[in-house]
Amino acid sequence: QRRNVRLDTLLRLRWFAVIGQTTAVLVVYYAIEFPLPIWACLAVIALSAWLNIALRVRFSLTQRLEPERAAWLLAFDIAELAVLLFLTGGLENPFAFLFLAPVLLSATALPPRITVILGAFAIVCATVLVFAHYPLPWDLDDPLEQPWIYLLGVWFCILLAIGFIGVYAWQITEEGRQIAEALAATELVLAREQHLSQLDGLAAAGEQ
Repeated sequence: QRRNVRLDTLLRLRWFAVIGQTTAVLVVYYAIEFPLPIWACLAVIALSAWLNIALRVRFSLTQRLEPERAAWLLAFDIAELAVLLFLTGGLENPFAFLFLAPVLLSATALPPRITVILGAFAIVCATVLVFAHYPLPWDLDDPLEQPWIYLLGVWFCILLAIGFIGVYAWQITEEGRQIAEALAATELVLAREQHLSQLDGLAAAGEQ
């Protein structure tokens, strides 16, 4: 089960994302008064919240998900974030770096092949957002237009961050697992030696 992830862990993180996304959208639209397709954004967030509720009803919170099921949920999170970014400026939106979150979680809890697939999917979504997205919410009288080289730089940073941080997180987690396995093996050997010593003591007592 060391490559499985608890459903409760995923749901907690997903609810945190739902609350954060909802807060960001409402603050930008009502507090800062920047124009954006708020109902479309809220509909996308509501879909994620509905999925959380469905998972909570369908499965036990203590259940550990198989890597493939967890991967589908993380892929949904990447797609949901991509749609939100499409509606709110694409890679011009500073929240674009949240593409790292599902890949980082996969690197620490799922097999490497799944992490590679999720990382590639996140990069594809980021690439599409370079060319296709709604305008960044901003002042209509003074619209913000980022130069092409800036968007290329953001895309390249996301690509490098997904690769570097994903590999680094996987390596650190794997070293932790190896240390834990080594400690468990050592404890098992010590327990067996203690058991054998007790048997020798009983045998010696029986001979006397």
